[in-house]
Amino acid sequence: MSTQTINIKDTTTGTLTNADGERLKIAIEKALTGNNIIVLSFAGINTISTSFLNSSIGEIVDQFGLQALKNRIKISHYTPSLAAVISKYVGELTASVH
Repeated sequence: MSTQTINIKDTTTGTLTNADGERLKIAIEKALTGNNIIVLSFAGINTISTSFLNSSIGEIVDQFGLQALKNRIKISHYTPSLAAVISKYVGELTASVH
């Protein structure tokens, strides 16, 4: 397995809408089917919405399962506030899977 970095700022036009999340989801899907470990770089991003997360990470969990998220997707270059939003979102996903 190789590591592939997806720079979110280069992949989407923003991080607030479902359309933005869909663009990220497509990039993640391509990397996952290539059997890569993915690093999602949040460099330069200060805010994200639940809509964005639903259409990106949420859809990936629906398609590939929660283990794909936990074992093959890492995040980098995030602010403490982004980390809190993502942790809360993933925590809610984990609770809904069980």
